[in-house]
Amino acid sequence: MQQTGFSQSCGSGIGVGIAFDGENLWYSCFQSSPDLYKANPITGAVLGSYNVAGGLGALAWDGKRKKIWAGWGGAGTSGDVRLIDPATGTGAVVFNAADAGAIDELDDGLAYDAQDDTLLISPDTSTTIFHYSTAGASLGSFGWSGSGCYNSGVAIGGQLLFEGSDGCNHVWVVQRSNHAPAFDFATGAGGVRDEDLECDSVTFSPKTVMWSMEAYEPRRAIAFEIPPGSCATGGGVDSDGDGLLDEWETNGVTIDPDGAGPIAPQFIDLAVMGADKNKPDIFLQLDWMADATHNQKLSAAALKTVVDAFAASPYTSPTGSVGINLHIDEGPTSIMNSATNATWGSLSKAKQLGYVANLGTSGAGGYDWSAFQTLKDANFTPTGRTPIFHYVIAAHNYDSTTSSGISRGIGASDLIVSLGSFTNGTGTDNEQAGTLMHELGHNLGLHHGGGDDTNYKPNYLSIMSYGFQLGGVIKGGVAGTFDYSRSALGNLNESSLSEPAGIGAAGYGTRHWCPASGTYVAVNNAGGAIDWNCNSNTTDTGVSFDINNDGGNSTLSGYNDWANLKLKGGAIGLAGATPDLPTVTPDETLTVDEAHKSPPASTGYTFTGFFSPVDNPPTVNVAKAGSAIPVKFSLGGNQGLDIFAAGSPSSQQVTCDGGAPVDDIEQTVSPGGATLTYDPASGQYTYVWKTDKSWAGTCRRLTVALNDGTQHVAAFKFK
Repeated sequence: MQQTGFSQSCGSGIGVGIAFDGENLWYSCFQSSPDLYKANPITGAVLGSYNVAGGLGALAWDGKRKKIWAGWGGAGTSGDVRLIDPATGTGAVVFNAADAGAIDELDDGLAYDAQDDTLLISPDTSTTIFHYSTAGASLGSFGWSGSGCYNSGVAIGGQLLFEGSDGCNHVWVVQRSNHAPAFDFATGAGGVRDEDLECDSVTFSPKTVMWSMEAYEPRRAIAFEIPPGSCATGGGVDSDGDGLLDEWETNGVTIDPDGAGPIAPQFIDLAVMGADKNKPDIFLQLDWMADATHNQKLSAAALKTVVDAFAASPYTSPTGSVGINLHIDEGPTSIMNSATNATWGSLSKAKQLGYVANLGTSGAGGYDWSAFQTLKDANFTPTGRTPIFHYVIAAHNYDSTTSSGISRGIGASDLIVSLGSFTNGTGTDNEQAGTLMHELGHNLGLHHGGGDDTNYKPNYLSIMSYGFQLGGVIKGGVAGTFDYSRSALGNLNESSLSEPAGIGAAGYGTRHWCPASGTYVAVNNAGGAIDWNCNSNTTDTGVSFDINNDGGNSTLSGYNDWANLKLKGGAIGLAGATPDLPTVTPDETLTVDEAHKSPPASTGYTFTGFFSPVDNPPTVNVAKAGSAIPVKFSLGGNQGLDIFAAGSPSSQQVTCDGGAPVDDIEQTVSPGGATLTYDPASGQYTYVWKTDKSWAGTCRRLTVALNDGTQHVAAFKFK
C-alpha cells in the first residue's frame, strides 16, 4: 500500500520499533540518541525526536493508556520494558522481562493486547514469543509459527496475531486464542528486512494495513494491506466490553465476508446505527419466514419488550455505564435506535425468507444446523455483519417437534425462534418476547438455571427458566416482566425445605411443582411462606420434595444473570478470524405440551385497604377479646370467594410497643361459607374474624394473604 521514507536516520544505522497512535507513526533506534521519533505516516516528515534511554527496541501503542510501550534496545538492562508518554517523550522502566531479556540485548517485537491488558514480547535471535502482564508477571510463552529464520515483530490485529521474521521477509498470521494458522504473506518489496510490526486501521481507511519497520538504512517502513476488519489499532480497545472495538463503534468498520472471494468488503456504519463505545451494544439481524398463508415475523411490541428489558437492566460495563443498548434489524421499518425511534431504512439487511414447515432436522445428538447455515451463508454472511450481529431466523418449527426455539450453544451468535405451534401459529407478543430473550440469553452464556442446566428452580427468577419464558417473571403479584435474574437467591435443599422461610424474594413471585395438578403452580408472593409439598399449609419444615420435578432431590442454587452475561460469544468480535461454530447442539424441550405445565399466573386484585370498623396501619385497632370482628375490604369487584392464599387469614401475637412477633403465626377460623361474604351493592368483602378471650391484654397482627401473592395487615390491641 505504501512505502514511507523517514526524514531522519538512526545514529547506529539500526532501527527497530514501529507504533501507530491513530494519527502518527513512531519509530525507534537501537543504541542511538535520539532513540524515538514521531513522523507523518505518508510523508515521513519527522514531527518530534526524543532521547528516552540511549537505545530502544520494539514499540507498541497502548490504546487504553494512550502511551507507548517500548522494549530494550542496547541501552540499560536487557529485558527492561518502558512506558513512554508521547506528550513528553519520557518514560520509565515498568518491569524487566527477564526470560526474554536473557536471549538477546535487543527486543525486535512487541505487541499490546487491550483485550486482556497484556504484552507479547519477541526478542531478537529467538523462536519464542513471551507473554507478560503489563505489571510484569510472566504468563508463559509459545513457539513462533514461522520457519527458516528467527521471529521478529509481533502485532495484534483483532482476533489475529501477526508474527514477523528476521531475514525471511515473511509474516505468519495465526488465531490469537489458539495460534492456529490463518494465512501468511511475503514482505520482500524493495529488499526491506522486517523488524517490528504495527496495525493501522486509520491512515488508509477503509483499507487496513500492517506496518513493517526496516531494520537498516534507509530509514523506512512499508504498509502491507491486510483483510478488512483484521486490524485493531492500539491493541484492540473495547472500552465497554461488548466485543465491538471502540474504533468500530466510532468510525464504523469494513469487513471482508469471504477473504479473497467474489464478495466485496462491506462497510458497517455502527455509529449511525446508534453504537456507543462507552455503553455495551448488542446487534441482531432477524430474518423471518413467510409465504401467502404464513408469516413468522415477530411483532414490534415483542421486540420493544426485549429492547426495553436490556435498556433497564442493571448490567454495569467496565466504563461504569448501566444497561445495554439492544438494536434489532427486522427490516427497514423496524426501530434501530430506541432512544430516537429512528428506523433502519436503507441500513437494514434483514429480509423475508421462503417458508418451510421445519427448518432442518434433529437426530440423536440434537439439532443439525446445516439447513440454518445454508440460509445464513446466502442471506447473512455476505452482509459482513458476522463479527458484529447475532443472526436470528424466525421460523415455523426448527424440526418436527413443537419446540419454541433454539440457540447454537451456550455463548453463541446464532439462534432460532420457532413458535409455529404456539398461539395463532406465531405466538403472542409475550411468547415472542420471552422466546427471543431466552434464546439470546443462551447466546450470552446463560443456561436454564443461570450457571447450570437445572431447569424450573423456584429460587431462579429468570426467563431462562421454562417456568417464566413464555409468561414472564412474576413481579408485584403479576406475571409479564421479561427479565433475567437480578440477584442470586439462597440455595434450596430439596431434602430439607422450610415452608415458612420460602425463598425470601420480596416483591416477586415464583413457581414450584405440585404433582396433583401436574403443573408448576404460581406463588405470587415469593417474599413469604411457600407450600412446598402442596398440602394446603405453609408451616412445615424439614420437607423433602422434588420442587422442580427433575426426578430427584438436590440443592438448587440461585444465580445473578445480569452480573454474569458474556457479551462476546460465537462469532461476535472475531473480525479477521474464523469462528468455530458447532454443527449440532442439544434440542430445546419447551414444547407446547411442556408450556402447559406453567399455566398463566393470577393477574392480581385491586386492594384499596381495610374499611371501618378496621383501621389501616399505623393505627392500632382496640377490640374486645372474644368478639367477632368484621374485616371489610375491596378487590375491585367480585372475584369469587376463593381469594385467600393457603393458610390465610392468619394472626400472630406481637409486642405492643414495637410490633415484634411473640409467637408463631396461627391460622384463624377457616375462611369460606358464613365467615366470608361479598356484597355486590358496596363492592366489599367481609371476613368475620372470631377472636379468642384468652387474647385479653395482648397485641396481635392480622395478615390477609390473597392468592394473587399480596399480603395486607392490620394491628390490634385486645382488652
